Amino acid sequence: MIREWEQDENAFQYEERDGKATLLQWKGSGAVAQVPGYAGNAEVAAIGRKAFLSNKRIQEVILPDTVRVIDDWAFAYCSRLSCIHLPRQGIVFGKGAFLQCEKLEQICLERGGLPALPEEDMECVGALLAAAVHKLDDAWLLSPQEAGSAHWIEKWDMRLLKVLRTPDREGYQKTILCGEEDIGSMENNLEYFLEQKRRSKVRLALLRLIYDKGLGAAVREELTKYLLAHTIGCPYEETWRTVKEEYGNRKAYYDVLLDIGALNGENLDAALCDMGTELAEMKAYLLREKEARFGTGGFFDSLSLE
Repeated sequence: MIREWEQDENAFQYEERDGKATLLQWKGSGAVAQVPGYAGNAEVAAIGRKAFLSNKRIQEVILPDTVRVIDDWAFAYCSRLSCIHLPRQGIVFGKGAFLQCEKLEQICLERGGLPALPEEDMECVGALLAAAVHKLDDAWLLSPQEAGSAHWIEKWDMRLLKVLRTPDREGYQKTILCGEEDIGSMENNLEYFLEQKRRSKVRLALLRLIYDKGLGAAVREELTKYLLAHTIGCPYEETWRTVKEEYGNRKAYYDVLLDIGALNGENLDAALCDMGTELAEMKAYLLREKEARFGTGGFFDSLSLE
């Protein structure tokens, strides 16, 4: 039997069978979707196929610990979704459950059937779990009950290195064949394709260095080497371009560049110049770091930020 449930800005259509409810279609109006554990007397056990498909409003989803199934394309193409809260327990995920959720940064694991993660690991595991969905594209890693374990971290890093080592041109021919009607577009331009591949690798390397739980020395060295080979002053500058253009004033990303030497005494002036009048807060920070790490003296130390 199909029913309707509504409370404040949360509303959805659901199907009830044998005391279990499957959420069929979300109809809420808010940016936060909070799914209850019960709809009427029925336990909300599943998020149905395409239940949130292409929702352009929601930014955060909170699921109850009654949920055991998230079906095919349940949250696909939710372009503003940045955080989803899942119970830390076994959940069956359908194909493409989070397809093209490009802004998803955290899959927060709440207490479910398993003990909660240590507080100091919550943000790190949440970020790595989200990246497994839309950056690593690895269904095995989408596992709330395994996430954060040493075995899971090892598998995550193995997948990361596989992506990092994949030739940049791989997949280009398929792109051309699938987009013959768009010949001449940016997506079918080889140089653009290669740049996007390098950027995707930079994003992953940066993320892992920021969220470095269980990161071994050999993996850290390989990630660092890749970022250094693509910083400002190199033939390809995706490391610097990605941080400047995509992460704005997020200090943690600039700290990674400073700590690994991707921003250094030789190229920091060029980076500051490249920032122009944009990102004043981070430019001021880099100027302070330049003085602290590399000493004073030079045109940029007295450069106005306005």
